[in-house]
Amino acid sequence: MAASYGTARPPYPTVLYETLAQQGVIGPDLRVLEIGPGSGEATGELVRRGSKVVAVEPGPELADRLRRECPDATVVVSRLEDMDMAARQFDSVVAATSMHWVDLPTMLPKLGQALEPRGMLAVWRTVFGDPRVRTPFRQAVDKIVAGRGTSVPRSDPLDPRPTVEELEAGGRFRHIRSWQWPWQIDLDALQVRALFTTFSDWRDPGELDAVQAAAAAQPGSVTEHYVTILHLLRGTTGEKDAVREGPY
Repeated sequence: MAASYGTARPPYPTVLYETLAQQGVIGPDLRVLEIGPGSGEATGELVRRGSKVVAVEPGPELADRLRRECPDATVVVSRLEDMDMAARQFDSVVAATSMHWVDLPTMLPKLGQALEPRGMLAVWRTVFGDPRVRTPFRQAVDKIVAGRGTSVPRSDPLDPRPTVEELEAGGRFRHIRSWQWPWQIDLDALQVRALFTTFSDWRDPGELDAVQAAAAAQPGSVTEHYVTILHLLRGTTGEKDAVREGPY
């Protein structure tokens, strides 16, 4: 899985990184903590834009791959919850499709303390399957999921966890703004299978066979419609002093 993850997942859209740079989250000499980088889908771009990245990855195989792919990043093999972080160690914290694995009540206070006063927290992920765009392939995927016969709590697919409310809980971070970027990609049946294999809720080989067959049944390649969602928050430490000094 570690070997295939980086090639199976499509990259995040360029506008995401441009926005992060414009907002002062990443950039030359900024100290950035990356949570759960996996095989480095985002790490390489953070480094290329001059950030000094400390990437915390609990998977040893993924961490080894990340070291090879991004030698300029500092890779720490650890769960975030087990990591000791000094105060004011980072200018920003980023999480690319990883924050839903984090114990937020435990870690939000620690992250707030590890940031410089009013440092930035950027959390993003891609929704694989824009619910506003229905295609024959996506209808086939829905039928496969319905065949599981399990009741899954319904939620807004365009408000994936963690939500802004969850990230603001406890008052350590304040929401600044969110963005949504729809985009699309063409995939063949083998690429579809490889991608679905990286999803934590697609582990049944029979389901993977079915989704590959559904993709192969489409004329030509499958055009998938995705949405990348970014939430930007600012640490509240130091806000009172900032108010006395004036607006930012």
